[in-house]
Amino acid sequence: MAFRKKEKNQNVGMGGRTVALKDNPLYQAPRENEKKEIITAIVTVAVCIVIFAVIVSNFSMYSSEPSYSTYGTGGYSDPDPGDPTGPAIGTAEPEDEEEEEPEEEIDMSMVDINASLDSYVELAGTVDEYGECLQMEEILNIYAWDEIQGEDVLVENVDKVYIDDTSLYSMEEYAGRNVMVGGDLWFESGTAYYRVTTIISAEPEIDDPGIHRYQIVVDDCSWEEALYRSQEQGGYLARISSAEEYQYITNMLNDYTNIHFYLGGRRDDTGSDYYWVNKENEFMGECLNSSDSFCMPYWYSGEPSYNDTGSEATGMITEDVMNLFYVSGTWYLNDSSGNLAQDYPELLSGKVGYIIEFEE
Repeated sequence: MAFRKKEKNQNVGMGGRTVALKDNPLYQAPRENEKKEIITAIVTVAVCIVIFAVIVSNFSMYSSEPSYSTYGTGGYSDPDPGDPTGPAIGTAEPEDEEEEEPEEEIDMSMVDINASLDSYVELAGTVDEYGECLQMEEILNIYAWDEIQGEDVLVENVDKVYIDDTSLYSMEEYAGRNVMVGGDLWFESGTAYYRVTTIISAEPEIDDPGIHRYQIVVDDCSWEEALYRSQEQGGYLARISSAEEYQYITNMLNDYTNIHFYLGGRRDDTGSDYYWVNKENEFMGECLNSSDSFCMPYWYSGEPSYNDTGSEATGMITEDVMNLFYVSGTWYLNDSSGNLAQDYPELLSGKVGYIIEFEE
């Protein structure tokens, strides 16, 4: 049986009334439904895009903020996507702090001299021939400041110290002599330096016992004037250090038997021992009027007497310097006043002199 295709605008019966299909309120044409579906899809896509954009924006803000390391504080951090078990993103692994080795404690029982608090110390030893170094009497362990290292150090077995140029005393004049000195001590890379501020004691300078060149001067001057005039001439007021030198000098004086010659010896104002003196008028050598001195046979009888109350003296005259005088055919050592021509003008005017000794 053949059927005929219905028309688009096929009439549909409603309530006994025939109505066109497109006019039925319950009917929607296919085009309108498709349009609504497209709009709904577009809106849905737009909402999804907005939501995604918000999520991405929030994530970016979150990941740009500093993270809290899980080390130490227990705070939150994002895991490193490249290393699920590694540290949080944006955090660094804590550096391994090197443990400082504890400073080695100084065994102070080993320290002989502690100059860390007060650099002033007293040392005893022998000055070298150039006056640049003090060779100490004993080897010492010294704790003191080291200028180079910038800290106190313990240096063991120190046997010498170098004399610093800023010392208040030149040690050249003490060359070869035993001294005790006070001063400031420090190290420079373990080498000991010393600034001498005090001469506590010094071994008397030893005179050269040799026979030298001599000059005889006749002048009514004082002993001190003779001392310094001798130095001006490049020598020193004569010191007799052996029996041979004594004989040599007295043989030179055979034409001057009426002259009282000053020698380079004296005593302290309150002392009783006579010594030769150096250019600085400091004692040197052994006591000249002791029983074991080679000089003892050459002293005049009863000398040194320290004072003179004889008939030619005006009152009591102190005698504190040495001279040579001639009595009964022999030259003798004697102690006298420091200004013979002034103290005995009638007796000794024009009869005073001195002897200069030159080692050159």
